[in-house]
Amino acid sequence: MPEQVSQFPDSLTLNGADYFLLQLDKLMWRSSGKRNVSTFVVSLPERLPLNELHNHLANRPAYQWLCRLRLREGLPFCLAKWKLDARAELPIIAEYTLAKDGSLPDRVLSANLDICRGSAFKIDLLHQAGAGSIVVFTWHHALMDAHGGELFVRYLGAVNLMKRPIWVADEASKLPLKIRAQIASEMKEFLYNAAQLPLLSLFKGTVPKPLARYRVLAFTPQQSVAINNRAGQLNAGFLVSAFYLAATTNAVAQVQKQRDTDTGDILVPIPLDCRKRGAQDPVLGNQVSFLFYRIPNAVIGDVSACTNALIEQMKSLMRAESPSHYTIMLDFLRRMPGFIYRQMLKSPTEGLMASFFYSDTGDSLQDFDALFGQQVLGAIHYPPNMYPPGMTFIFSRFHGALQITLGYMEQDVNTAEVDLLLKSLCSTLLGDEGG
Repeated sequence: MPEQVSQFPDSLTLNGADYFLLQLDKLMWRSSGKRNVSTFVVSLPERLPLNELHNHLANRPAYQWLCRLRLREGLPFCLAKWKLDARAELPIIAEYTLAKDGSLPDRVLSANLDICRGSAFKIDLLHQAGAGSIVVFTWHHALMDAHGGELFVRYLGAVNLMKRPIWVADEASKLPLKIRAQIASEMKEFLYNAAQLPLLSLFKGTVPKPLARYRVLAFTPQQSVAINNRAGQLNAGFLVSAFYLAATTNAVAQVQKQRDTDTGDILVPIPLDCRKRGAQDPVLGNQVSFLFYRIPNAVIGDVSACTNALIEQMKSLMRAESPSHYTIMLDFLRRMPGFIYRQMLKSPTEGLMASFFYSDTGDSLQDFDALFGQQVLGAIHYPPNMYPPGMTFIFSRFHGALQITLGYMEQDVNTAEVDLLLKSLCSTLLGDEGG
């Protein structure tokens, strides 16, 4: 039976992670004039006509539904919801011609979505001068995580739907209120202790409307194998992401060392996908918890020692059930008025939040082969960039090739420093095998 818009719910309640990311959005808006939006860019070999794209989307009722959802926060202590506005217009798909150098326009990568009055999802279509198109999908982070965004894009671009996605997770059973309150209190205490200043950061100080910039570091499949081998030599085992993070930490520290300024430990919150092992769904709602790593300054310059320290911290955090406890805390805080929530988020680190933000999307793009009837040439995420600290790294793998997107603020890190950072990161990842 074909999907119908009427099959979808009229409202969705934000889960704890959604509400947390909504509050980050408000902090970002006040400090930088930027919204907490995620961008996913897909390259196609042939020109995709706008009318053909419209025809594809017209056959996807979930697109019509999702684009008409609007945020409704309601009264204090009430749960925030996405509400369907059935009369709302669908967002306009803007068309652009790419510059000769192939760079994406700033207005595409710095989209500000007003999710109370407009859609939380939009598409831009860019055409290359010779041949081929780039489709840019942008969504508000409070609506879905990176994995959910990928799933939704696959749904939109599938020629034949093999199965319908599960859109929303079932409400999980909850522990008694007293136990949840105790867990939330203990988790809050842990986070406050982990976030003690001083922290190493390249953030120089808040300026009005900083300029967001992006750089991409791409490796060949052969280089990516060499990087995995190097991770194995450092005893990372299956936890290759620990090596990625250690290398990133070292690269950031190299820039700080060149500045000859005071340093401290590094605090990094790492998102953890909480979907069941082997499951792809649900699409909507952030299915993430976080692991909070505090990397001692003493090991920051030693990639091997840093990798081992991260692995030991991860084991300790998992034994302590930190991810599930963090999820319980986020769920417990959903009714807290936003202004109190935001003050609580900022207070331990005086608004810094982290030394930098980091995530690894894993192998979810390894089999991403087709979209809108064409072969996929490339797919990469451009992250939201919380300010401060104004620096975010996303590691992903597409068809066996590692790629890293760096988001940064131009006022905090100049071009020479970005070059140094990426050069250091590249050489550390490749090691002696880089040639």
